[in-house]
This record gives sequence, C-alpha cells and structure tokens, in this order.
Amino acid sequence: MSDASPKRRVEPPSATVISTARYSDPTVFEEERKRIFRRSWIFIGFAEQLAQPNDFVTADIAGTSVVVQNFDGALAAFHNVCTHRYSVIQQEPCGNRRLECPYHGWLFNREGVPVGIPGNEKFFGFDRAAKEKLALPRFEVAVRGRFVFVRLEAGGESLDDFLGAYGPLLDDLSAFTNLMSDETQVWQANWKIGVESVLEPYHVDATHPETFKTFIRKQWENSTEREHSRCLTRMSDHSTKWWNGVARALGLQRDERYCDYDHYFIFPNLSIAVTHGALLSVQTYDPVDAEVLRLRFRLLTVPGRKTALRDGAAWTMLSGTVQAFNAQVLSEDRRVSESTHRGSKQVGGKPAVPGLAEDRLFAFHGAYLKRMGAER
Repeated sequence: MSDASPKRRVEPPSATVISTARYSDPTVFEEERKRIFRRSWIFIGFAEQLAQPNDFVTADIAGTSVVVQNFDGALAAFHNVCTHRYSVIQQEPCGNRRLECPYHGWLFNREGVPVGIPGNEKFFGFDRAAKEKLALPRFEVAVRGRFVFVRLEAGGESLDDFLGAYGPLLDDLSAFTNLMSDETQVWQANWKIGVESVLEPYHVDATHPETFKTFIRKQWENSTEREHSRCLTRMSDHSTKWWNGVARALGLQRDERYCDYDHYFIFPNLSIAVTHGALLSVQTYDPVDAEVLRLRFRLLTVPGRKTALRDGAAWTMLSGTVQAFNAQVLSEDRRVSESTHRGSKQVGGKPAVPGLAEDRLFAFHGAYLKRMGAER
C-alpha cells in the first residue's frame, strides 16, 4: 500500500520484532498468561451490564474463568469456579442471578464466602472460619466510563495510570450506548497475530480490496501512549458522505471530535475503532491456547435524537449494511491471520520484516517483549 503521509519507526525493528517461535510455543503461552494476562487490566464488559443487583458478566482471561457480580450496587470480581466440586458458577456471558453454583447450590456472598451450603450442618459441619477458607479467589475490578476491567494479579498501577491519556478517551466513548451487535468467533491463530491484523494499514489493498480499501484514503497518522497506540486514518469522500446521510436520517448525536476513522489499541488485546463519531467497534483478541484465539466484537452507535432509533427503514439499512461490512472485513482478516499462523510455524523462529507502514507493530512487540523480559 503506497502512503503519502510521513511515517516513523517507534524503535529500530531489530530490537522490537518478536521471533515467530513465540506464536505457537505452549511454553511461551504459559509465560504470557503469567507475565501479561494476569498482570494487565483486561476489558470484560460494559457498566450497564452490571447496573442491577445480581447482574453479572463473565470472561475467560487466558484460561481463567472470571465473573464480575453486582452485590447491592458494589462490584466484585472472582474466580468463576465453585470451591466445592469446581463447577463453573455463572455459565452465561451475562445475566442476572445470585452467585450460586448450579451443581450443588452453594451460594457465595460479596466476599466470595460460601454462606449458603445446603445441608451444611449434616454433611459438612463448616463453621465461619472453615467457610472463609473456601472463599472464591478474588480479583481486582475497576471501571472507566462504561468500560469494566479486571486484573487477576493484585498490585501494580491503577487502571487510570495504566490507561494514561486513553482514560479520557474511554470517557468520551462511553456515549456510544446503542448496541447493534455482539458476536464471538474462534480463529485458528495465535492471539498476537490477531492483534497485529488491526495494527497497520499496509495490508488493506491486498486483503480488503472491495471493503476497507474503498472506505479510507491512503493517509494516516500513528502515535503511541505508553504500551498503547493510535492510528487516525482519513475516510474516503464517499464514506464521509454516506455516514453524514445516515446521521441525518437517524438523528445520530455524532461526536465531531472523531470525524474520520480513529483506531486505538490498548495493550494487550483491546481494539477500539470510532467511525465518523457515530459508530464504535470494540474487539478483544482473547487467547484460548498458543494456537487459538477467541475474537469478541461489539458494534455500538451513539444515541439518536429520534425517540425510536431502532425502528424504521433507516435503522434496518444501517444495521444490515454495517454488520455485513464488518463481517466481510473480519472474514478477510481471519483468512490471512490463520494463514500467517500456519506459515509462522515453518520458518524456524525467524522474525518478520515489518516496514515503515507497520510501525505500530514495533510498539506492540516492544511492549510485549518488555513484559516478557525477553529480547526477541
């Protein structure tokens, strides 16, 4: 992809490109779980999913099942596995029910202690101290705007410090409250390869010739914020005109500070994109194992001034068009990501050779290697 805008490397590529051996090695994946996913703030859902008592959301963070539960207005995060016979407790992505194991009915309180054990006196005889020893492991939970994050390992910097300048960004993007879709895909690729597919525009011409290539101009600006990064890409005249028409038809309350295609990456696996101040895409690339990732993607719009935003032909057109476009782009990214994963296993660990249009990869690789305590 040719590029008229000036580019710069974040760091020399020789210092920041990951060895391809790290994309499929189970031993490396175990280290990533410990050094990256246990110690990072991981996005798991939105505050409105946890607004009422007994509301919950669940997530799998690199093999650890997590539940965040509302206890009379206070949020608490726990290992989502019963300490009796180890059944998963909350078995849906979100919902409203007490923190009660579906296997034998053990009920846990806001401290994670099993305060309701059927037949306790007859079958177990647990006193208070014994019950406290059976408390669910507790995790840290924090909220910025509507974005809810969990950290498995206690200690370290606060969520606000971790986000840095992107904290106010999440405040802004909390205005995108109208959920259009929420879906999950499983890709046969390492999570890092999935992340890399959204970090550079160089692949657009070859991978997305009929989709994303027509959506943008070949003009972009990259920047970094600590471990995170941003790419502002100019939209094509056709795309801008189309979104202006949609905004008028639906009365969308656009945030005009985000007038083009603004993409943000929050380390280690959160991708956020804003289209013309009207549409928000939120994607997480969650590792299942060294060779499989789970992509969770949500599409949201800003509210409309019309009382029945989701009714009528204009909304049906917008929803259908956007979801079809997004599905095609993700299908194209999935194809090349899975192909790249297969190819990376055949080159004996040789690192890739990114160019100037791929400089956000250097930032991602540099942050990754620093977390892993490795040179390559």
